[in-house]
Amino acid sequence: MRGLKIFSLAFFSYLLISLYSNYFDGELRELIYAKGLSPSMLLLGVVYALAFFAVFALGYSTRFKVNPWFYALGIFVLSFLEYPLGPLLATLLIVAYYLRINVYNRFAVHALVIALLIPIGLYLVVGVPLFEKHLRYELVGPLVFSALLGALSIVYTDTSTKVKTLLFLIFTFIFFLGTFRSLIVLMYLAYVFDMYSRGIFRVDTKTLGSGLLLGLLVIWLSGSIEAILIRIGFTFLVFHNLVRLSLPTGIFHGSLLFSDNPRHMIAGLFGASGNYTYFFFGQAIADFGFFGLLEAYLLGFLLRESEKNTKSFAFVLAIMIYALDPGIDAFLLIFLLGALLFLKE
Repeated sequence: MRGLKIFSLAFFSYLLISLYSNYFDGELRELIYAKGLSPSMLLLGVVYALAFFAVFALGYSTRFKVNPWFYALGIFVLSFLEYPLGPLLATLLIVAYYLRINVYNRFAVHALVIALLIPIGLYLVVGVPLFEKHLRYELVGPLVFSALLGALSIVYTDTSTKVKTLLFLIFTFIFFLGTFRSLIVLMYLAYVFDMYSRGIFRVDTKTLGSGLLLGLLVIWLSGSIEAILIRIGFTFLVFHNLVRLSLPTGIFHGSLLFSDNPRHMIAGLFGASGNYTYFFFGQAIADFGFFGLLEAYLLGFLLRESEKNTKSFAFVLAIMIYALDPGIDAFLLIFLLGALLFLKE
């Protein structure tokens, strides 16, 4: 039950912060609603967040065997998000599984090299978002891909804790330059859960120092703690409005999951430009309404299955907690399903 306990702690902490921002601080509430969404008691959003979490927990508690080809099929279907390259890469991934080549283990170092080259190349050729703010959303796709590969490399690369600490610091600096606080958080989660899953996690100077560094960088990029609270409160307000609009059978019917920029679609739904994050269960309910409970069940089951391997557990848990704010999308699901497809060492 360790995966569910850790995820529950993060989930309910996020939920409580969002409710505090929307209910108990009048100044924060005014700033959140200044973005254009109508004031609300958020009761519907809270009820459905709890209901979806209950089904998520039910999925986690379920014990039955799933043929790994189920994960392979899921990866192949979701890969059409990036047609035609996506299906080609998915086919190669499936062939590797058939040949019993564990891609996540064998090519973790290659993933590391790619994860480093992508942002460095973009910063040299296009520019650095920290100094040119308009580049932030232009580079979001490649930087998220780089962060996922970076998280994979931290978890799956067989090297010392000192080297992994160095990798964490390097990626933290890279995504600090990209101004993406959530990607810094993802790197930290992968780093900490990797140590935890290997049984070497200790509350010492290293972990406290890295946690303090994370907090300072996130606050600096946000401008203040208040800005972080506003972000969380607004994300949950978006989720609440998605619940209100999506019942009973959803409004996107799968197109959000297969969108190459789902957060832009959500912003457009509310008449805004840019990107709106939509909470962990936002995509499921926006796409499928009540039937999104099946996706919540599947996500819980995936978390439980990941515990069969220390590396997959650290990687899957890191992605799921990271996704509490931005929400689930096809890209994240492909990485999650890949971790379970290559569960065996």
